[in-house]
Amino acid sequence: MNTKDRLKLFVKQKGYGRNKFEELIGVSIGYLSTKNETINSDVIEKSKIFFPDLNVDWLITGKGEMTDPSFQADLNEQAIETVAESSVEYKNKYLELLEENRLLRIEIDKLRKIIEEKENE
Repeated sequence: MNTKDRLKLFVKQKGYGRNKFEELIGVSIGYLSTKNETINSDVIEKSKIFFPDLNVDWLITGKGEMTDPSFQADLNEQAIETVAESSVEYKNKYLELLEENRLLRIEIDKLRKIIEEKENE
């Protein structure tokens, strides 16, 4: 399998048609269908820009995984950070709501006392 075949496989794995992929990265329609087995570095660079998970080592040599394992690790770290940040935000919001609830209960008690006093007059 040559570099162009591997790129076709990657495109298929991503769920894109060849024409859509070619349009996306800005090469002529039919580029992936030409008999020329090689692809130029601009195509590799544009492919990596639009698909940051593409493992360029795999694309060029066929060695390793199709997708870049470090990209997946970065996504996992970002997901963990997002969850952690969200947890802190939710905790802070929860504490704010508890305090607001406490203050409202105090206000309700005061209003009840005022109502009782008015009724007893």
